[in-house]
Amino acid sequence: MTQKPPLISVRNLNLYFGAFHALRDVSVDFHAGEMVGLVGDNGAGKTTLIRVLCGIHAPSSGEVYFDGRKVDTFHPKNAIDQGIETIQQSVGLCDNLSIARNFYLGREPVRRILGIPLLDFARMREMSTRVIRQFGLRDNVSADDDVERLSGGERQSIKIGRAVEFKNRVVIMDEPTNHLSVREREHVNELARQLRDQGLLVIYITHDIFQVHRLADRIVIMENGQKIEDTTTDRMSAEDLEAVIRHGGRVVEKAEA
Repeated sequence: MTQKPPLISVRNLNLYFGAFHALRDVSVDFHAGEMVGLVGDNGAGKTTLIRVLCGIHAPSSGEVYFDGRKVDTFHPKNAIDQGIETIQQSVGLCDNLSIARNFYLGREPVRRILGIPLLDFARMREMSTRVIRQFGLRDNVSADDDVERLSGGERQSIKIGRAVEFKNRVVIMDEPTNHLSVREREHVNELARQLRDQGLLVIYITHDIFQVHRLADRIVIMENGQKIEDTTTDRMSAEDLEAVIRHGGRVVEKAEA
């Protein structure tokens, strides 16, 4: 089967913070309709790479292509406009706002009365209520409830639902199951699978190689700002990938039986 061109292509990417070389000649492709596990120890460079893709950092050298077009301007709004959504465990929602307001945060629909723009609360409630039901929140949760009422898994469901509703093409999940119960973790992981199956690119950042090996199509391992492994999950076991991280280098793949 012929592989489609990558949705995101990173070529010879380098990033310096002063004298510190944070990313070192990183080249990697990401395709629509796949889930890629991005793993490595603290300080490996995985979050820094994602911050380049999200427009937070501009590379010192190298190139990033999105859907075949070179990215010339790195800014979070540009990334959002391209359809890149980042889902993190601890940020992204405002506790003192309702679910509906959080769902449309930064994208609030307006209607005009006598030429005066006003927030369209009815539309926000209608759309966010549909997502609440679709993504498995409790039946007694209302779109008007403050986010502070939600559990960790329900908060993640809101973020994932928001990514789907606004037709994003890339969902970056940064340690999305930290501090969640077993049931909530499985719920969030199932939503990640659904995103992949709907044709989105899902980049799943985690320290848990065994969890992501069950979910992902590919695993990319980083260390000291470099990519040291890029393989499909059917070619290397979770144990072998863990050994790559532990020993800081490539582990020879086992020969097929």
